Amino acid sequence: MKFRVSRDVFVYLFVFFIWALSILLKIKFNGLVLGLDYGLFHPDGALYSTRAFDWSGFSESQSAKIVSDWYNVHAFKFNFTVPNDLYYANHHLYPEYSTRILYPILSVPFIQLFGMKGMLVVPALSLLLLMLIVAKIGLTLQKPLSTLVVVFLLSSSTTVLRWMLANTTDALLAGIFALVALVLFKKLSTVGWYAYIGILIVLSGVTRISLLFWLGIGLVLFLNNSKTKGVYTALLSIVVVLPTILSHSGNSFLAVEGDRPFLEKLFLYPFYLIKVTFYEFAQLFVFDKILFFMCIFSVYFSVRAYEKISSKYLLIMFTAGLLTGALNGNVGVNFRYQLPVLVFICWSLLDNASPRIEKSIKLNKPN
Repeated sequence: MKFRVSRDVFVYLFVFFIWALSILLKIKFNGLVLGLDYGLFHPDGALYSTRAFDWSGFSESQSAKIVSDWYNVHAFKFNFTVPNDLYYANHHLYPEYSTRILYPILSVPFIQLFGMKGMLVVPALSLLLLMLIVAKIGLTLQKPLSTLVVVFLLSSSTTVLRWMLANTTDALLAGIFALVALVLFKKLSTVGWYAYIGILIVLSGVTRISLLFWLGIGLVLFLNNSKTKGVYTALLSIVVVLPTILSHSGNSFLAVEGDRPFLEKLFLYPFYLIKVTFYEFAQLFVFDKILFFMCIFSVYFSVRAYEKISSKYLLIMFTAGLLTGALNGNVGVNFRYQLPVLVFICWSLLDNASPRIEKSIKLNKPN
């Protein structure tokens, strides 16, 4: 008797396989590339790791020592530390990071099981979630072959693997916005929609600042005859971000300009937006042509087919990502602040993929 695998099962099995292979390759091959850190443990990840150990039952001094010792052996940067560097009272970033509690909270059980390596579990699962949601969208659009191609391209991006398997909040935020895209893609009841979006706004708010992305989503909803949903999304996202804004002095806005007055920074911001955007795409072109062309083609298709809702979300989220990336003025961050756009890039590519491509597929359709 011949064993047959349904189309959807095959696609999801492929996703699990390519995800596992990507994780293994990143663990095996990581380090510095032309001075860029492609390692597993990044400088700001030390703050999240210390907090996770603290919440796992260790004292602050024990947590700081565990993380400091680990970084001195396994990190490629920030590897000359002493525990005092990681004390809450000593590290200047703790006030700004004080509201970013979701990642260390979720990491607590994995810390208890695997030690410092446990800080990589939530990012790895976030990458899996992103891939599964891309697969779900593609299969719903009846484009299984295109789905396989897009997932493969996503897993082949060095930028994606750089940030989606590191002990920072970036992967988790990308996973949360993958869920956001799924909510926007599916047809939910009104009550269900408000509940899911409200929960996701709160979760993203305790991961890292993502206000501009939510304002962009609210704008698309408002302009597409969902004014109440748009206002709800915008207002709730503003309320959720207030504790983060109030928790620090706000010097992170164009931090590269030091202590310049706020109005001067505001006038300089358009210049930095152009500068940072240029460097982001130039860096992608040099280091990650796969993601570069995924960006280019998704924007191109979205402009051509602007009437599609996927196009509207992609263009507004891309704009929000570029605006967010320019806020601190640092260049060459390698698409880190734009990771929430990944799922919308994939959605746009799948939505605009030609149905003729699917004619060559030989998989069985589900019953």
